[in-house]
Amino acid sequence: MSIDCAFFGFVAADAEARVSQAGKSWTRLRVGVGKDDDVQWVSVAVFGKAAEAAGGLKKGDRCYVEGSVKINAWRGQDNIERHELSVAAFKCVQTHLIGRNKPKRESDDSKQRTPASADDRLRRVRGTPDPDLDDSIPF
Repeated sequence: MSIDCAFFGFVAADAEARVSQAGKSWTRLRVGVGKDDDVQWVSVAVFGKAAEAAGGLKKGDRCYVEGSVKINAWRGQDNIERHELSVAAFKCVQTHLIGRNKPKRESDDSKQRTPASADDRLRRVRGTPDPDLDDSIPF
């Protein structure tokens, strides 16, 4: 039985890109979900094409994950039973790209727009029609 899940979180450490014995790439990372003292840590293994994108995630990056969740249980050296959430993910993408994390735009001189005049901007804000487009439409 598998339980599907989807969540947003933040990456605890840089993602580790790996290659399986079968030669397929996958990525391992730990994602924190929640805030302050209520953070739940989730081990995420990303497979398929999404593994390549997830391999670029760095510590502190925000991400969105979709996959199947599983609870692992084991007994530690201190003989206490422990539990961990793990997700086999088929989608893992970076989100919240703002500020210094925002991707740089490629500048192309041919795509630069001319700035609008102050009158044009004021017309759009006030909703005043452009005099060149003020045609009478009979109804």
